Amino acid sequence: MTARQTRAERAASPLARDAIRKIAEASGGCLRPVQLRRTDAQTGEMVSVMVPCGATLASICPPCAERAKTLRAAQCREGWHLEHEPDLTPAALAETQEFWLMMRAEAQLRRDTAAARGGDTTDLDELIGELDVEVTRAGIRGTVTTSQAGIDGKQRVRRSRSTRRRQDAAPL
Repeated sequence: MTARQTRAERAASPLARDAIRKIAEASGGCLRPVQLRRTDAQTGEMVSVMVPCGATLASICPPCAERAKTLRAAQCREGWHLEHEPDLTPAALAETQEFWLMMRAEAQLRRDTAAARGGDTTDLDELIGELDVEVTRAGIRGTVTTSQAGIDGKQRVRRSRSTRRRQDAAPL
C-alpha cells in the first residue's frame, strides 16, 4: 500500500507523459509513433508495428525532424539534388492536340447557336463531353471552357447556402 500524499506532493512529482517524452528525445526515438497492423500473407497473423511519424518540423517531433535533416544532407552529398531548375514552360501544341481543340471549338459554336435559337442541345452536349475526354487524352491540361460542365459533359450545379434565417425557427 502506498503512503498518502498531499496535493502539493503529487503536483511536485513528474508527469509520466513528460518523463516518457524526455526519455524518447534523449534516445532519439519518435515522440508520435504511428501504429500500423502488418498481416502475414501465409499465416494470416496480424502484428502491431510502431513506425516513426516522419515529421520534418522540430516543433512537432525533434528526433524525426533531425533524422529527416540528416537524410536530406546525405542525399545532397550523394548528388540527389538537381544541378539546374527544370524548364516548366509548356510545349507547343501538337497537330493532334490542335485538331481536337478545333473540333471542340466548332462543337461549342454549334451548341451555342442551337441554344440561342431555342433548339435541342442534348446531342451536342454529348458530343462536347466526348470531345472533352479526347482533349484530355491528347495531353492538354486544364479545362477548355469555364462552364460548370464536367468531363462527362453533364452540367454541374454550384451549391449555395442561404444565410437568411428560417421563418419557422423560434426567435433568438
